[in-house]
Amino acid sequence: MLYINEWLPNPVGADAAGEFVELYNSGNSAAPLNGYTLGTGAKKKFSLTGYTIPAGGYLVLKKAQTKLALKNSDGALFLYGPSGQLVDRAVFAGSAPEGKSFSRISYDASAAQHFLFTDPTSGARNKTVSTMISSVNYPAGVSLTPQLAPSSFFLFAIGIASTILFVAIYIFAKNENLSHYIFGGDQTNR
Repeated sequence: MLYINEWLPNPVGADAAGEFVELYNSGNSAAPLNGYTLGTGAKKKFSLTGYTIPAGGYLVLKKAQTKLALKNSDGALFLYGPSGQLVDRAVFAGSAPEGKSFSRISYDASAAQHFLFTDPTSGARNKTVSTMISSVNYPAGVSLTPQLAPSSFFLFAIGIASTILFVAIYIFAKNENLSHYIFGGDQTNR
């Protein structure tokens, strides 16, 4: 299957020199792209006729080749098949961080989010969420789960108790019948 694998809409420096689109062939045989096109949602499309992606391989296309302007904000990229059908798409809202590519992290159709902004890996396997997390170094012996100190817990408990007491007093003050029902007392007017 063919996928939009990664694209860099907002490179560091000039867009014309750094923008690229990367396609990925997850199949077991080479995929000729005759009749396929790339588009950004505008009328302009780039024909992929003449290109082939090897099995399990990547095709990286620079802006100088495609002449497609990748938007830095609210960007979209579409891959169309030979009969014009949508094969794949990648869309983001907001602004693309400078120097980060919009990279596929999942090929699972049931996954909610297939892309994240991450470091570019042009022509190579994208960084996955687990790779990004495992590459962060944490100091040894330091808990990543914050612990509540006993003094903080005591102050927290006092705060909760004070709030409950305040709410109870307010309810009793606003509802005279409730106060008489709970505490008893003379219900005659004085």
